[in-house]
Amino acid sequence: MKKGALLGLLLGLLVGLWQPQALAMNLQEYLQAVINKNKSIQAFDVSKEAAEDRRVSGDIELVPVFTAGVGYLNDKSPLGQFAQLGGTQTTATDLKLGLAKRFSSGTDVAVTANATEVENEGALLNPSFQKFSYGTLGLGLSQSLWKNSFGNATRLRQDRQEAVATAEVGRFDLQKKVLLVSAEAAYWDYVYQNENLRIGRASLERARRIESWTRRRVNDGISDRADLLSAQALVAARQLQLVSAEDDLAAAKRQIRDYLELRDDEAMPEISGDISRSRALNSMVDGNGGKVVALEAYLSSLNARAMSLVAKETEDGYRPDLVLSGSYNTNNFQPDKSIPDATSKWTDSKLPTWKVGLNLIYLFDTDVKGSAQSAARKDALAAQLQSERKILDSESSWIELNRRYSEMNKRIESASLIARLQTDAAKAQTDLFNKGRSITANVINAEEDAADAELTLTRLKSEQRKMEAQARLFVTLDENNREEK
Repeated sequence: MKKGALLGLLLGLLVGLWQPQALAMNLQEYLQAVINKNKSIQAFDVSKEAAEDRRVSGDIELVPVFTAGVGYLNDKSPLGQFAQLGGTQTTATDLKLGLAKRFSSGTDVAVTANATEVENEGALLNPSFQKFSYGTLGLGLSQSLWKNSFGNATRLRQDRQEAVATAEVGRFDLQKKVLLVSAEAAYWDYVYQNENLRIGRASLERARRIESWTRRRVNDGISDRADLLSAQALVAARQLQLVSAEDDLAAAKRQIRDYLELRDDEAMPEISGDISRSRALNSMVDGNGGKVVALEAYLSSLNARAMSLVAKETEDGYRPDLVLSGSYNTNNFQPDKSIPDATSKWTDSKLPTWKVGLNLIYLFDTDVKGSAQSAARKDALAAQLQSERKILDSESSWIELNRRYSEMNKRIESASLIARLQTDAAKAQTDLFNKGRSITANVINAEEDAADAELTLTRLKSEQRKMEAQARLFVTLDENNREEK
């Protein structure tokens, strides 16, 4: 019993002490987690799908339309059609069916079928109208010969809707990339603050060692009490820096949790980013080969294309139209018969009705019409000018980003050399101090310079990683067709 109780106690202690460790997460895994969990990005993806759905729904006018109806009439009016023939009351039941379809060629086709059964009361002059049924089966066609000839207007509409949808999808892609760039900046802030905390702890430990050595030298009568006070001030300064570093790290953690949408009771993933690993700017740009432009400039060009198509569609909408139409109907009359008899004779073509027509539609050239067309053209021109301006700004931004990145490389090289020299100088001053050949002030100054140099180097590397992330907002375009790779 005692052994069992002891074993149970040990197992309980092990379970209580054991804590599941969060898996280490590199940059790509972190960004993928943001994509999977962040609701703003999920909203952008849903909005992209909605934009595509709107493009497809633009062809709603090309969807076949089926109609069906049934009606009943009871007419005792003395002015009714059959009242003139001696009828006192008319009852009628009718059935209607229809199928209509507009094709992308601009052709409208409609098939209709109708069957009606009529009963009259009273002494009619013509007994065949006492009870009868009749039915018709018709085919109607119409074709635009001018405005929408061979589907010109339909193609313009489809091109405009596709351009608008492409611009919408691109805008949501841009918003998504901006959020991911911000999320990556938070990632490198967290890595930097981790390094800052590590450097702060190491600096505090070195400062405490200096204080301990100085105290020993003061007790031995080798150093003055002023040296001890300087060493203690160094420790206090390092403690203050450490408190600030811990606060900054906590803020960076909160940003990471917000981007990952982690609850407070969820474990914070371990970040394993290498802040010293640089990436070429071109490797961060979507696509291979072609001209590099800002995604915002590319979207501006898409919007300009959409506005150009809107202008063309507006011009086309005010054009004159010449419509050719025709119809053909079968007719059958069945005395003393019902609806089924009328429907059975729908295809009987002995008594047809046919019609052909040609209609001209012309909107007069007034100031209202001219202003509508002019406004569309000017909107398109303004969008094109804005696009050209953004392309120029994009080229300048890319050149400037590369210039700043090159300068940052030089600054990091210089900062690395300074940090190495300051660290070596601090070690050398410490050795001299231990041998009694250096004063405390020199050791403290060397220690402060070394810590500052290391922190400066880490900050510059963090800024360079963020600068690389900015390249995600650029894309490569094919010079021939100006489309995104």
